Amino acid sequence: MPKYNNLGLVNHAKQALNLKTKYMWGGILRPIEQQYDLLRSIYGNQSGTGYTAPRWAELAALRNKGYYGVDCVGLVKSYYWSGKTDGGVGSPKYGAKGYPDTNANGMFAAATKKGKIATIPEIPGLIVYCKSHPHVGVYIGNGETIESTLGNRGDGVVKRKLDDLWEYWFACPYIDLIDPREQGYHYSVKYAANARRQPSLKSGFVKKYYPGEDVYLIDPENVITDSFSRYKYVQMIDGNWIVLSALKKA
Repeated sequence: MPKYNNLGLVNHAKQALNLKTKYMWGGILRPIEQQYDLLRSIYGNQSGTGYTAPRWAELAALRNKGYYGVDCVGLVKSYYWSGKTDGGVGSPKYGAKGYPDTNANGMFAAATKKGKIATIPEIPGLIVYCKSHPHVGVYIGNGETIESTLGNRGDGVVKRKLDDLWEYWFACPYIDLIDPREQGYHYSVKYAANARRQPSLKSGFVKKYYPGEDVYLIDPENVITDSFSRYKYVQMIDGNWIVLSALKKA
């Protein structure tokens, strides 16, 4: 069985962000046509789900057009039901042994590591949670979240800045938690980028950090610190830590 963890959850959320998605209560990131009949038979026009006759008609028109449906907690569950460490679309089944079907409130209640949003650590793959109106999203680091939503925040999977909607954070209780700051987590790479004395933030070879933070690169789509440099090749530029020597992921 694959080992699921918070960094894989971030990869999964980013994959979902690049798809054409619509919010579907009960959806687990499957093509709309694979979920439409079942979800409509279960929920109909039930209040609080976002489903109405016009909404069902809108979703029906998107069948077989490359759209995927998912709700907020479904974005998380579809990761650990995917059968793949890095996640992906189309969970082969609804549920998996050891990985329960739960809602946002149940997931938060089961979590042992949690806190108020003002205390969220810089660990990608934590879950952000709104308790007053049950809703979850995935914290991807650097003050950004990915969530599946419906309404004035969007329709489907969107990326947003961490904002005052969120009241709490927690570590998903059903997957492993990797803290890159403690473990020096590294991704596989194939070639090194040259050190730059005057790095350009648009080059893709450097990444900003705020003063006082440990310097670790945690975005698998960007760069990681050279494992031989032991995080020494950094410099404060314009109030931010800049990594000067890094490896670019192939």
